[in-house]
Amino acid sequence: MGSNTVPALPVPQSLVVARWWWAAIALAALGFAGSFFANSARRPASEAPGLWSAGFALVGFGLLVAYAVFQLWRGRLSGRLSLTWCGLIVGLPLLTRGFRLGLFAALILVGVALLWTPGSIKYFAPQSKAAREVRRAERAARKQGSSPLAQRASDIR
Repeated sequence: MGSNTVPALPVPQSLVVARWWWAAIALAALGFAGSFFANSARRPASEAPGLWSAGFALVGFGLLVAYAVFQLWRGRLSGRLSLTWCGLIVGLPLLTRGFRLGLFAALILVGVALLWTPGSIKYFAPQSKAAREVRRAERAARKQGSSPLAQRASDIR
């Protein structure tokens, strides 16, 4: 079973909830970005660049999360891993920024927890095992000096 193969197991309920949870987070980020752009027109010119920057950052975050949700919806391990890293990188620092942002951080971190429930771990186990086997084979090939990159380098010379 390749690392891009969709598992044959039924989708656990926690993963269905996680999919919708993260889709809502992506839409919220894009909605907040829109509000930042709209507010930049009403604020003094000295405040506009900060609002535009925050808006662009939220658009980037929203699009990244939306793409990862699409991968998660397709049953790909990469979607779960991308959402986990995005959630940890964004959620943990927001916890230290006061109650308002801490609330959003908690919602993001709940989304991360939903991705790592026992049912979700079992669902992605075949892909995780296949990915480990591929990495193990690549390391063994590199140790023997017969990696595809090493072969291409020798062909060029």
